[in-house]
Amino acid sequence: MDLNLLKTFDVVMKTRSVNEAADSLGITAPAVSHALNRLREQYQDPLFIRKGRGIAPTNFAIELHEEIQQPLNLLLNGAKSRQHFNSEMSQRTFRISSHKDLDLILLPPLIEYRDQYAPNVKLSADVEHVDESNRQDDLRMRKVDLIITTTPLDEHGYHNEFLFNLPLVVVCSKDHPRVQRSLDHAQFFAERHLLWGTQRLNQDILDSLACKPQPSRNIVYKTDSICNAVMMAAQTDWLCVTSQWHADLLAPSHQLQVFQLPFESVPLPVYMTWHHSQQQDTGHQWLKESLLAVTKEHR
Repeated sequence: MDLNLLKTFDVVMKTRSVNEAADSLGITAPAVSHALNRLREQYQDPLFIRKGRGIAPTNFAIELHEEIQQPLNLLLNGAKSRQHFNSEMSQRTFRISSHKDLDLILLPPLIEYRDQYAPNVKLSADVEHVDESNRQDDLRMRKVDLIITTTPLDEHGYHNEFLFNLPLVVVCSKDHPRVQRSLDHAQFFAERHLLWGTQRLNQDILDSLACKPQPSRNIVYKTDSICNAVMMAAQTDWLCVTSQWHADLLAPSHQLQVFQLPFESVPLPVYMTWHHSQQQDTGHQWLKESLLAVTKEHR
């Protein structure tokens, strides 16, 4: 069996597209089709069938892909170098996809940990999934090593591990004309609000965590940066729902009042997610252990 045939098959399975696979591999679409035809003859199975504008794998193709992924990844990614990671000597770059608000919590202690135990390792966190879409593709295609997310990815082939919880609170200016010392349910919904616009489970963060459905809020400003929202609350009479961690960081220096939510909610969970092809990679194991070590105080 030509290893390149399985490599091509692997990429087509991940992209569900002959053209995208060709772009990823740096070859022509006819070359991809030719490789698939050779595999069809080898296994006596069509492997892919037309579905809408794309293609879908047969049951046999799905089973074959599950069988070959681990050995194929070991062969293509250098099994020895991935199985014998030396943190003190490695110059490897790890790519983490997170969110700017979570980066504030994770990256400073992670870099401090890296400086102590793996001084030559590089950490890159320049890929962001604001709406948590397309993250599977980035993990499958190894564009990132880990994704930091608020919802676990429950599809086959992915692994999730809980890192910590972020309880939510409400902040507003200390000079707020109507809210002082306490905040009840009616007051909360009578005021105007800043919205932390990042989506979770196709909902706003607060709606996804409230234990019971709540009335709609009067949203006057929306941003995907919670720090921006908190600082905006300090300068207006608008309310802002944020995490307790961000409130503790920003409230003292921005003259903010901090209140508990006036209704029951669960805290915002944070997970790390990775693709199963990384399971035997000892460098990747070091990265996960490092994140668990630097977030243990938040658990």
